[in-house]
Amino acid sequence: LAQEKPAAPEAAVYRVEYRIREGNDTSAKPGRRYAMLIDNTGHGTFHVGDKVPVANSPNQFSYYDIGVNIDTRIHEQGGKVHLDASIEVSTVVERKPEGVGVPANPTVAQVHLSVSALLVPGKATPVASIDDPVNQHKFDVEAIVTKVD
Repeated sequence: LAQEKPAAPEAAVYRVEYRIREGNDTSAKPGRRYAMLIDNTGHGTFHVGDKVPVANSPNQFSYYDIGVNIDTRIHEQGGKVHLDASIEVSTVVERKPEGVGVPANPTVAQVHLSVSALLVPGKATPVASIDDPVNQHKFDVEAIVTKVD
């Protein structure tokens, strides 16, 4: 028994949840929720969305990734969790056709945030809030980090 190595402490696993609300009346809308489990690597990535074709010329297209991309890194720091995140939310805004038989290429609306915050585990914390001057919408991001037993 004296020569046996002590068991290594079990690595913590965290559940990271983002609540994203957008629009003019954010208090009335529950928003979207995205969650991921992050193990001892401290890194998690979340990608969801579509590839949207945009015509460059007749029969030639480029494809844009539209949706939500979240890249998260966390580590414990003095009983709190340090969160570094890159959050990108994009959507297609349809435009009117430019002429008869000529489809209009869509406009891509996009919000990209880089966040660095120190969070109390289990407590919802606002990490970003933007008033978009282009579309007059408010964009709020809240993060909750919970240690999983």
